[in-house]
Amino acid sequence: MSEQVRIAVVGPFSGPRAAWGELLRQSAQRYASPGLSWELHDDRGDAEWGVLRAGDITEDGGYAAVIGHFNSAGAEGALPLYRRAGLPVVLPLATRPGLLAGSGGGALRWCPDDLGQLRAIASAAARRDSRRLLVTHDDSDYGRRLAELFTALPAAPLPVVALPAPWSTPPGDGEGAVAVCGTHVGVAGVVRRLRRAGFDGGLYATDDCSVREFAELVGPAGRDVHVTRLAGGAEQRVEAAFTALAAALSRNPLARGGQLLAGVRAEADAVFTEDGELDTAPGAGDGYGWEIRPVRLAPGRGRPRTSGAGDGEPFDVAVVGAGVVGSAVAAATAATGARTVLIDAGAAVPSATHWSGGIVRAYDPDPTMRALAIRSHQLLWGRPSGHARAYGFRRTGSLVLLGPGDLPEAVRGVVELQAGGVEAELLTVADITARWPGLDARHAAGGVWEPGGGCADPRLTAAEYRRQALEHGASALDDRRVGTLAPHPLGALLRLDGAAVTAHAVVVAAGNGTPALLADRLPAGAGAAEPVTRRIRYGYFDRGGRILPALVDLVTGVWGRPMPEDSGTGALLAGRPVDEWGGPPSGGSELTAEQVAYIREGAGTVWPWLADAGYLGGRYGTDLYRNDGPLLGVVPGEPWTVVAACWSGGGFKTAPAAAESASGKVLARLCRQGRLSA
Repeated sequence: MSEQVRIAVVGPFSGPRAAWGELLRQSAQRYASPGLSWELHDDRGDAEWGVLRAGDITEDGGYAAVIGHFNSAGAEGALPLYRRAGLPVVLPLATRPGLLAGSGGGALRWCPDDLGQLRAIASAAARRDSRRLLVTHDDSDYGRRLAELFTALPAAPLPVVALPAPWSTPPGDGEGAVAVCGTHVGVAGVVRRLRRAGFDGGLYATDDCSVREFAELVGPAGRDVHVTRLAGGAEQRVEAAFTALAAALSRNPLARGGQLLAGVRAEADAVFTEDGELDTAPGAGDGYGWEIRPVRLAPGRGRPRTSGAGDGEPFDVAVVGAGVVGSAVAAATAATGARTVLIDAGAAVPSATHWSGGIVRAYDPDPTMRALAIRSHQLLWGRPSGHARAYGFRRTGSLVLLGPGDLPEAVRGVVELQAGGVEAELLTVADITARWPGLDARHAAGGVWEPGGGCADPRLTAAEYRRQALEHGASALDDRRVGTLAPHPLGALLRLDGAAVTAHAVVVAAGNGTPALLADRLPAGAGAAEPVTRRIRYGYFDRGGRILPALVDLVTGVWGRPMPEDSGTGALLAGRPVDEWGGPPSGGSELTAEQVAYIREGAGTVWPWLADAGYLGGRYGTDLYRNDGPLLGVVPGEPWTVVAACWSGGGFKTAPAAAESASGKVLARLCRQGRLSA
């Protein structure tokens, strides 16, 4: 690339909301490269300044794209300017409802809107048996607007009543919980005033307060204060937006306007509406895409306490790994009242969940995996579509192509699936060809068809389980790697970066990090000294409107699924096995021309039209393999530990059942110890 591609980054880099601008600044620094220039434009988090910065950017005429406008009002005023200039816009954190409605494109929004966070707060208050929710604000324009939205919220799970702001008489403890809307600085002041006035009840703060600075500002008054935040954290939304934009421009530095926006969509691995809104699965449930977390008032500049649940006692359960299995385990244990901590190594550590292709089916040629997959269908994937959509699941149907030697096991498997309540049937090659003209199954001997199968965004699945865990009272330690796991008189001692945690029981669901943490406590598979890493790699190809099922080919090893998951649009995600073993865990979104050609060649056996289909991007990651199948159970040695790992590339579909099994073993032990009632 001879010249740098310039991207305008707009956010509050000064003023009272500068803590949010730091998220944009840090990502801009992280993605700096010789070919990309991320140029900061300070709008001070103010709507009028945001429109002024948009004018500067469009008048310059040299930018390829815009990322930012944290302030929704500023974004709303700036978007018409960008549309007229043909500048694509990426919005990681602007949450105003209807921001892109009717726009017809031109921008992509990475976050759900404020109606979801208000419903999340109301639902959390209702679960705590509050009679009503009192709503006030910090007297800012932003706070007033949110409070007005709140009091007009349709079908709220409990009465929502406006509390005058500023108020003359604070509410009594028995009057209900209080939600405070506004900026993190303003809300902290309201919380302190309420506590000084004698209100000791539950308080909820809106998402602007989900920065560390809020805990410092609110001080000791932060007891029993809960903050709403985007599921997984705002940092993940910003990181995902920068990743997609950087990958699209690196792949095609000359792309502009609609072509560039289409490239960003392809890199995003997320579903957007025609207007560019994040597809947040309408009807998926209150608070979809948001989570509620308690304010942690830890000593030492916000570092976690080196005890357990913060009251001098250890946690009941420490879950290491916040992928789909670990998050589901934490949700299950926290729901029973067990004091649970979920330890997340963060985006810097490659996660199998993050790079998974997300195919969901119940049939597997391995009986153990098949039993887990059938149970997962009963627990989640086979439930009504509105429920499953909250976990990012879409039904496209699932087809497994079989070789001649696979047929006897497939007959047994279909019987088991049907007995477990999974609709399934064996198809001939002629059946397959007739149903899907875009598939070539001549190399196969038949197939297993599941109309209820499909695919999901694994990150959304993990985020939904995490949201449930936090709402049930679990704690989360983010961006923390467990260095050692050692016996302790109370159970286990986990040493983290700069902290330590004690727990009565441990679940290790750390994916590729599992062998290093458990070492020789892991039983070896037959013919292998230890579990081994393997590269996974797939590409996105324009499927030309073809309606296709999710597919796994047992003959060639090729696999794929439609994306976006709604049939008839978007791309085909197609993967082909590679013999790259034993490397360090890593992941990314850059494939070489040779790697793309390799996928095309192999996947073309099943989808012949791939030879001429447009390539829209790709991804690679690492999974952990073991000859004897997954490790799911108690491992020998001390401290007492349950492991859930080594899924050998096909574990996503079995995550609900794997989590049920792992959490069940932990809860049974806690009951035997008298720490939980049966």
